[in-house]
Amino acid sequence: SEGQCPSQLFITCADSRLVTSMITSSGPGDLFTVRNVGNLVPPPGTAPAGGGDDSVAAAIEYAVEVLRVESITVCGHSGCGAMQALLKGEPDSGPEKPRTPLWRWLRHGLPSLERMASRRHSWARISGRLPADEVEQLCLTNVVQQLEHLRAHESVARRLAEGTLQLHGMYFHVGEAQAYLLTEGSSS
Repeated sequence: SEGQCPSQLFITCADSRLVTSMITSSGPGDLFTVRNVGNLVPPPGTAPAGGGDDSVAAAIEYAVEVLRVESITVCGHSGCGAMQALLKGEPDSGPEKPRTPLWRWLRHGLPSLERMASRRHSWARISGRLPADEVEQLCLTNVVQQLEHLRAHESVARRLAEGTLQLHGMYFHVGEAQAYLLTEGSSS
């Protein structure tokens, strides 16, 4: 048959340096892929009325409900321009200068900034080492935060409760050409 049967939903950044088939050693048909600026997963119910972007939520629902993927991976990467922009802060906007589409989208990354600033959350690590700098820390924290947003999606929560879906965080270091699975808090 001509149908697809991927085992994994892979959510990653639109950055041109990320070649998903190389990062994951996958071939055609293995991954159902969503790419966007900052590998962001808007929490359910955050689309503004009359013109919200439901494309990520639609892809999640399709992958989980129709394709019945076994796992979902959120993959961030080093030197992410979206995370750098969040750290710099939004340029002034107002009635004369409304938010651009990029900044309307990047608002979904603000919870990652808040999480990084909070002392309640442990730092994500890669291979037991602490992040090299603030940008890398936000890139890692963002992956953890987007996994939390995923858990809030009804179809994901149900499949997790059934034990038929796994979530993974991954970080691709562009300079090293190395992919890491994330561990939260511990140095494993």
